[in-house]
Amino acid sequence: FDIDAIFNMFGARFHPGMHQQRQQARMTLWITLVDSAQGGLRTISVGTQHGTQAVEIDIPKGIEDGDNVQYGGIGPGGMDLIVNYRIHPHPRWQRNGTNLITEQAISIWDLILGADVPINDILGNRLMLTVPPNTQPGSLLRLRGRGMPSRNMPTGDLIVRVQAQIPDTISPELLELIEKN
Repeated sequence: FDIDAIFNMFGARFHPGMHQQRQQARMTLWITLVDSAQGGLRTISVGTQHGTQAVEIDIPKGIEDGDNVQYGGIGPGGMDLIVNYRIHPHPRWQRNGTNLITEQAISIWDLILGADVPINDILGNRLMLTVPPNTQPGSLLRLRGRGMPSRNMPTGDLIVRVQAQIPDTISPELLELIEKN
């Protein structure tokens, strides 16, 4: 059998440390951007010479793509486990340091008149986005402190790129009024 194939099935590949005083096992763990934002405990499978074992790790809030975290003594045979975190791209959210960037469709009337528009952050918390009157499509609006947590910096901002949403139906009277102006 192929030992590398077994490790690849579990999304992990281990490399015993060569020149360290204490032996280390290394693995790559793919997580989502949401996992990074919320952090917390996760049980993972670690391959050993005798099969696999389940270990619990604590994903640090705000972990960045490519960061390594060392977990003492939980690897195969009591080795330290070094986890290289990789983060899958998110279809709606982009990360720029501790800032999170997203797009939000807002009605053309709310862009013209201004409004408080409900929006969810990456963890699903409901927030209110204040849209000032006469906001142009493509404008960036900021919600301070509502972005990505960080291991060693303050929480970033949530930056919303405004997209105009045209209503499906507009009354003939309103269209006539708009044409006159």
